[in-house]
Amino acid sequence: MDRFDRQLELADGIETEYLRILYYTFEKNYKDTYKSYEYKRLCTIVDGEKNVRINNGENIIYDSSKYMLLPPNSSVEMKIEKPTKALVLELNEDLINTVSEKLSYELDVDLNKSILEKPFFNENNELIELTTKRIVETATKDTNNKEFLLDLYAQEITYSLLNTKGAKDIISSDFNNPINRSIQIMKGNLKNNITVSEIAYDLNMSLPSFSSKFKKAMGMTPNDYLASLKLNEAARLLKFSSVTEVAYDLGYENISHFLNYSALKCQDSWATHLTV
Repeated sequence: MDRFDRQLELADGIETEYLRILYYTFEKNYKDTYKSYEYKRLCTIVDGEKNVRINNGENIIYDSSKYMLLPPNSSVEMKIEKPTKALVLELNEDLINTVSEKLSYELDVDLNKSILEKPFFNENNELIELTTKRIVETATKDTNNKEFLLDLYAQEITYSLLNTKGAKDIISSDFNNPINRSIQIMKGNLKNNITVSEIAYDLNMSLPSFSSKFKKAMGMTPNDYLASLKLNEAARLLKFSSVTEVAYDLGYENISHFLNYSALKCQDSWATHLTV
């Protein structure tokens, strides 16, 4: 990807059970703003450097010798003065919980707001540097074990972060955030035709309040996010099932509506070439 666009990230990023992988190639003199949304972001530089300003803080320049761990819902102003390649890993809560349980770590860290708003910068250690290289190599290869290997590497990186003071503070935070919980509900009910109203009810929130908080955190409405999850799941299911079966499995009663919506969101991708 050559720019920050949440719809593009959801469509083109590689997503496994534990993480979302985003790879960017920026031209020189690029300038933009973006958000970290619902997950913690591990930001690394493959080549080049970034000049960033987080949550209206001080300007910080970092290159491939360092990494940045970004809390959820952070705002970032970024300037690129020379061609830069960057790898971003969005670490989800299932990953962090799994690694923490295996290591018997306690994650009831009481963090104040100032900690949650600050990114963590650190020198690359050998494990993180080696593992990010493996992630890039594996993500670009066509192998049957790709998702398994990527999730294995994600656990290695999380292990390293949990053993780094400062990084652990961010990794350990925000486990019961209602937005994170709503996303888990969505992912667990893609075939149950769950509605946003039902999700808000499960979270003991009014629909307007939930929708407003979700859009502020995620940059899109809960309906749009749920639809994006369904499209990603459809792409996976179409490897094994017909369009008709997939449409009904995901709660679309009208196949034409499913195809039209898919084509609108994905433009020239798989949806525009399907036949029932």
